[in-house]
Amino acid sequence: MDFHKSRTLTWFSLAMVVVGAVGTVLFVGWLLGEGGRRTSLILIVCPFILLIGLLGLVATLTPLKLRIDEYGVRVRNRRERVNLPDPVPWQVFDAVTIEHKPDEQDKDPYLVVWPKGPVPGLPAERAIRRGGTVGFALVQVGDLTEPVERLAEALRHYAGPLFRDTTVRQRANDA
Repeated sequence: MDFHKSRTLTWFSLAMVVVGAVGTVLFVGWLLGEGGRRTSLILIVCPFILLIGLLGLVATLTPLKLRIDEYGVRVRNRRERVNLPDPVPWQVFDAVTIEHKPDEQDKDPYLVVWPKGPVPGLPAERAIRRGGTVGFALVQVGDLTEPVERLAEALRHYAGPLFRDTTVRQRANDA
């Protein structure tokens, strides 16, 4: 099952670029033309809106590919510096979870794999350590178009007993 990157932030960033560009053109026109009159504060802020929109647009254009199937998991996520172009079989993992990073409890949860040993393509500097086990965040669930329930369903189907769906249960209990 393929999962796709959400484009919500892309559209929001694009809207900021358009608003910021129009405002910046008006602001430059005001500076070059009749600079003596009062101007709106929004025109002064528009160059910053344009810059923030451009930064957001660049951030959302980084590649994100996630495939979960009977052969294992494939991920390419530059944001998390994860590159697993070939399927990593389920037998390599002790567990697969959907959970928050320890230092990011207020953000969206991540798909985290807990390998039995080293796996090339998983960044050691971004490891989550819990006692003697080491996990790696593959992708933030909020970056995907599909809801967390669909990801959990795919993991239940393909990863089987390796998948521990505590986050999905917590969300259902909180609702």
